[in-house]
Amino acid sequence: MPEPQELLLVRHGQSTANARGIWQGQMEFPLSEEGRKQARSAGRALEGEPFDGLYSSPLSRAFETAEIIREETRFGGEVVSVSGLSERRGGILEGRTWAEQEEQNPDLAKKFLAIPEEERWELVGAETDDEVIARFDEALSSIRSRHPEGARIVIVSHGGVMRAFLRDLFGPEVLPGAQRAANASITRLQWGDVGPRLIEVASTAHLAEDPGSATVE
Repeated sequence: MPEPQELLLVRHGQSTANARGIWQGQMEFPLSEEGRKQARSAGRALEGEPFDGLYSSPLSRAFETAEIIREETRFGGEVVSVSGLSERRGGILEGRTWAEQEEQNPDLAKKFLAIPEEERWELVGAETDDEVIARFDEALSSIRSRHPEGARIVIVSHGGVMRAFLRDLFGPEVLPGAQRAANASITRLQWGDVGPRLIEVASTAHLAEDPGSATVE
């Protein structure tokens, strides 16, 4: 049997928008100082696990997280940007807090919460789950094709797209309710001939020294 590849999905560290409760989508916000600390912790957690490739969403909060991981692990290669790993385009949600949405669009906010999650995105002009899952899956397939069996690959992405992808593969109980992977958490997949196997979801054990960093948004 061929040896499966291991994919380590890392959510970016806390951004300045995360800290303020702003929906980012594909808008650019840098890491906060807390986010950089979280990224360093993720890098140290991966330091003892040699890996063969390091990929990232091109959005700066993810790419900077990947660069910090590269530095902490002394990875010899470059961070490779892959556009399909970007966060969900958020439509009119982008750039505002939920409190601002409720104040400025109360009827829309009420309707948004009243309909199933997969129907909400079209309402606000965001990417649908089908669109997000298709491009994320294509990105992972492209990344995996660049590496042999048994390779370990680190991929830095975002809470929204990772949530949609993981729930599609493994069911809604993986990240139930409104739960997302915490900032700088690590999710482990093994991917062989029979498809993906979930080993660990959104681990924050490496952030234990910093209790505030492991909360779910």
